Amino acid sequence: MANSRQKSSQRSCGLITGALGFVGRHLARSLILGGQPVIGVGKHPAGSELPAQVGPFTLQGEAAALPGAVNYVCDAGTMWYLPLALEEAGPIAELVSSLRPSTVYHLAAQSSAAVSFSDPLDTFNSNVIGTLNLLEALRHAKVGERPVMLAVGSCEEYGPQSPARFPLGENAPVGPISPYGVSKVSQTLLCRQYAQSYEMPIILTRSFSHTGPGHDARFAFPSFARQIAAAEAGAGPTEIKTGDLSAVRDFLDVRDVIAAYRLLTKEGRPGEIYNVSSGKSMTIQEGLEILAGAATCPISLQKDPARCRPSDLPIMVGDNTKLRTETGWDPEWDFTATLLGLLDEARKEYQ
Repeated sequence: MANSRQKSSQRSCGLITGALGFVGRHLARSLILGGQPVIGVGKHPAGSELPAQVGPFTLQGEAAALPGAVNYVCDAGTMWYLPLALEEAGPIAELVSSLRPSTVYHLAAQSSAAVSFSDPLDTFNSNVIGTLNLLEALRHAKVGERPVMLAVGSCEEYGPQSPARFPLGENAPVGPISPYGVSKVSQTLLCRQYAQSYEMPIILTRSFSHTGPGHDARFAFPSFARQIAAAEAGAGPTEIKTGDLSAVRDFLDVRDVIAAYRLLTKEGRPGEIYNVSSGKSMTIQEGLEILAGAATCPISLQKDPARCRPSDLPIMVGDNTKLRTETGWDPEWDFTATLLGLLDEARKEYQ
């Protein structure tokens, strides 16, 4: 790992877990643009090669100053990236001890509620055991050198609620109905316990639905955009397969989410939970109609049972008053423009 001289120079670095994921790479670019050195980590199957291109980042050789790491380069600059599974305690403890980061953004997770039904064990290993190992690594840092940690949770923690409760405040009861949601409640409780027991500067979010450039097609709107783009190009059917379209959700552009995360590491209170939400409701049907309305060919819909969860939340909308009041955050991106951007991005695959 880095020597003592490197430790001193890296004290201001930001450590991102899950750095090559959808939100992680947006956050990494934002931090680099802001002048902060970034070290990213993430889990990869044994023997697999690292991706040559992830979003705006291109793999460009080894990072000589950090053994085992590689350089991922984008227009904003370079991120050091280290393949590392948080489920193993030793490597993350060694990395934290060596780098002594000033800020830790904990994004690494199995992030799909739908996937969690088919693979609950991996969901809990990633989201609970991985978080516990990270917390232990940070706990052993000197008290005055413990980094601010942002632990990203999910609105899925709330579970079904009375319609009268919406938009939900942070004090709403939790009652998740997916293995993913249960794992995220466990993560939140662990982080709050460490913040209180060890006086660690840990700030928590319950983040509501978000999308934007580069989002995985496992999720609804990127999937619809790709299906529409394929239909327009004659490379796929004009019948779009959907899950349940009646669900009411609270959507943000990922770039507004990143702005909230960065503000929370500066203005958030340790041990406190903050909803990262728009406070506005939209059905999946309404979002799909925006995308279908922009299509250059007729689009029809077919409900696909395979795309429906065993259980789902009919409505999930959050109150963002606490986040706005304490940080000054205000979302800037119009969500209709975000959706149309997904479609434009998908069309590029067929040009």
